[in-house]
Amino acid sequence: MAGAGAPAVVHKAADRLGHRLRGEPGPALVLRPEDAYRWVRGSALGDAATVTVVTGATPEDVLVAFGADPQRPEPLQVLAAELGIDPWVAVLPVDGVVLAVELNGWQGSLDPVLRPASTGGRAASMYWNVNALTRLCFARAGTVLAAWEPPPPAHVADAEVRAAVDGLGLDDYRDRMEKGLAAVERFTGRGPRPADASGSRRRASGTGSCRGCRTCGPSSGWRTGRGAGPPPPRSARTPSTW
Repeated sequence: MAGAGAPAVVHKAADRLGHRLRGEPGPALVLRPEDAYRWVRGSALGDAATVTVVTGATPEDVLVAFGADPQRPEPLQVLAAELGIDPWVAVLPVDGVVLAVELNGWQGSLDPVLRPASTGGRAASMYWNVNALTRLCFARAGTVLAAWEPPPPAHVADAEVRAAVDGLGLDDYRDRMEKGLAAVERFTGRGPRPADASGSRRRASGTGSCRGCRTCGPSSGWRTGRGAGPPPPRSARTPSTW
């Protein structure tokens, strides 16, 4: 007498594993725009930073917009290793834009920086910190078009800003930093990449009037300087690389 039959084995059809178990070709992997920025959380920028991307400007223009003196650099390694709260910014010209990166800083999320930075083109920035506070900003031709903590408002007036955030799901609290950086890339044409942290094209300077400046060695590629006054305190960490 035959025993009771075993329960039927059903391989789920909704994922790639189910297709493999059934011997069928799996569906194409669909990447989200924010997937390109998942590396940031594992970098020195992961806890708190602002990334600003500027078009139509030189590195010197961007440094000046941040209130820095391009002619008074200090070693980036010194500034990055300090747990102070003086503002400073690192800039990198790459692929026709200028990246401005602030470890544990937020000057790039402020109107007085975005307006002059965007005079010759566009500027967009994404700020985040360890307390899950964020700010996403867009500026063009010297005018700040939008600046808010995601999610965006129900009505975004500027069409190009709407296009930059459309479909990113910024109303969902998850991955807001990555989604914000994707919006910055859509608006300016470029976002930060892991390779940007290497090479000799990097330069940095402090925001505000610099003091006690020293010049980097010729192999470092960085120009740095200290900020003039401390902003409100935020969490800090000691970065080694991005």
